[in-house]
Amino acid sequence: MPIEFIKIAYCISAPVFLVYSLLPGARWRGIAVNLVAVSNLLLIGNTVFLGRQLYGLYELARVVHIEPSPAVEPDYWQSLRLWLILLLPLLSLVAGIRRNRWFSLLLLVLFYSFYTPYTWNFFDSLSKAIVYACLFCGVYALLWLCNQLPCQSPNH
Repeated sequence: MPIEFIKIAYCISAPVFLVYSLLPGARWRGIAVNLVAVSNLLLIGNTVFLGRQLYGLYELARVVHIEPSPAVEPDYWQSLRLWLILLLPLLSLVAGIRRNRWFSLLLLVLFYSFYTPYTWNFFDSLSKAIVYACLFCGVYALLWLCNQLPCQSPNH
């Protein structure tokens, strides 16, 4: 599923965009900050995808009548990270947070700690990358048309 590729593409491209946003040239910095903002906004697709998967697991457990085992202690750290992965990307709907480098760095650390690179699924990655690139361009164009890119803000 191409939406599953969003987290992989984010983990690969966001560090590059963050490094470019630190370069001294104003032209590269502006472009890189725009690309970071679009990448952060695309994580909402991953949030929706992960939420639907978790809801499907809940429905499966409900239909099959699986009850949580009292002998197994829940892993609260994993649960917290999962909830953060579900909720933090929704903050990128706010324009000021979307372009914040610290927010992007927090998301990167969170994604790398939850989705380690050896668990990434690269099956059919070329078509997934093409779909991601089209989605990326579409969201960039939408933000540009709505004057929501960081370079279009008055306090740029």
